[in-house]
Amino acid sequence: MSKPRDPYARLSGALTAPLRTLSQIAAEAIEGLIAEGELSSGDRINESHLAETLGISRGPIREACRTLEQAGLLVSITNKGTYVRALGVEQAQHLYELRAALAGLTGRLVARRGQDEDIAGIVALVDQMDAAVAECDPESYFQLNLDFHARLIEVAANPELTVTYERTVKQLLLMRRRGLVQARNIRVSNTEHRRIADALQARDPDAADAAMRAHVESGFRRLIDTA
Repeated sequence: MSKPRDPYARLSGALTAPLRTLSQIAAEAIEGLIAEGELSSGDRINESHLAETLGISRGPIREACRTLEQAGLLVSITNKGTYVRALGVEQAQHLYELRAALAGLTGRLVARRGQDEDIAGIVALVDQMDAAVAECDPESYFQLNLDFHARLIEVAANPELTVTYERTVKQLLLMRRRGLVQARNIRVSNTEHRRIADALQARDPDAADAAMRAHVESGFRRLIDTA
């Protein structure tokens, strides 16, 4: 009989990350497991196993869980434990509506503020996603997709936008991967990325705003179609 899959196994060596408190390392580890689909909505956080895997006590694990609960990723149930939050369709819709507004502003700012090398780097990420689509590699595509949107936020250079965006996107990690697992969906998604990149290369804030909003709205429809 095969040994049950251990979702925490990939965390070995996480303590090598520099300049992090133990609770920060634990929070990043749990968030990574959620982002990569190793932990799904409704899964219980095994504090003992996680502490053993990371080589730390359970105190930082509990602190990390409280941090992620405040961020909307986890939920604590009295006398039962801490679980990955189950995000309903209505809650997801509210978050996607907010994300669409943030995305539009991001596109507008990047079109205005981005340096030529910034735009070139964004286009290069779209090219890499094209390669992932051609190879039918949704795992690589998912990470590149995260990198693409993170880079847009970075180039927008608005700290308040960054804080709001990151909190919103962290909660959407609970559902976003599901909307990108089908080959057809990642092809459509990257066609939308290409429209965004084209608008940025043209230095057209209105077109970038519209393309970013349309991409997020389309992402929500893909999510609903796979629900």
